[in-house]
Amino acid sequence: MELSPDQRQIRDFYFKEALGLAADRNFLHAASRFAPERIFTLEDLRRHVNAPSLDLNYLAVFRGGKPVDLAEAACFKVVQRRKIPFVDRRVLERHFAAGAACVLEGVDVLEPGINALATAIDRAQAASFSNATVFFSQHGNEAYRGHADTDDVLVLHLAGEKKWRLHHRLPPRRTNLNELNEAQMGPLGAEVTMRPGDLMFVRSYTPHRVQTLTPWSLHLSFDLCDRTVNVETALDALVKRFDQDAAYPLTPTAAVLHKLQALAADPRFAEDIARLQAQERAGHEEFRRLVASNRVAFFDRYIAEAARARGALQPR
Repeated sequence: MELSPDQRQIRDFYFKEALGLAADRNFLHAASRFAPERIFTLEDLRRHVNAPSLDLNYLAVFRGGKPVDLAEAACFKVVQRRKIPFVDRRVLERHFAAGAACVLEGVDVLEPGINALATAIDRAQAASFSNATVFFSQHGNEAYRGHADTDDVLVLHLAGEKKWRLHHRLPPRRTNLNELNEAQMGPLGAEVTMRPGDLMFVRSYTPHRVQTLTPWSLHLSFDLCDRTVNVETALDALVKRFDQDAAYPLTPTAAVLHKLQALAADPRFAEDIARLQAQERAGHEEFRRLVASNRVAFFDRYIAEAARARGALQPR
């Protein structure tokens, strides 16, 4: 799928400006770079929330920065002993009327245009696989409170106005990144007001908190997920190498770890990691191709034949 002019503007901002950001800067803001109505709108969100086949795994609702349990909205009809799920939208309506925010996950799966943009963005890094998420917030209610993301984020502001408070970047860690207060987030670095058509790139581990300034706001975030072979997968591969070339019983732990270190330096282990990384990358590319062409075409010829037959029966 070819990118539209607005999508190319977004891609070029990321490739040409965000990726070249100086190492000592943790965000980049650009005003009025695209037409929001050509990317995603509140009408699109309404369409997905009202879709008969809505899967609640895609939707999270928040009040006061806390997730709402939507179990009461999950209903089903029994048809020939099978449970056919559907959503009681009265539950969603009640929460939205009370000021709730919501997050729609997997928008790259739901929207072909967003998948095409994600495909282009993913090409910037050898091991990047982005996830697209839409955030709807009402004044006084945000989905998340103070937090820091473990991946870089590309933000497309779509409607309303939202103030971002961006703090100094934290050293990398994998714990205690959510529900951060002002002291835990550290010194404030900048405040940015996002308006429709604005773009912002935020580096990983940048604590931030947002505030909707208008009655409601809408933005789309691409989590630029790092899919480099992680430490757990690498250690698992290393232990498999150790299984083939182990240590004698009663070998001191320090000596065993030294052997593991030697195995990690072996070119064969590097080949293992390269193979795992190639498999990961191939899986990402296959996913994007699948989403881009994920439709049943079997019925097309019968529908075309029926249309031709109706045309032939029309009076001349």
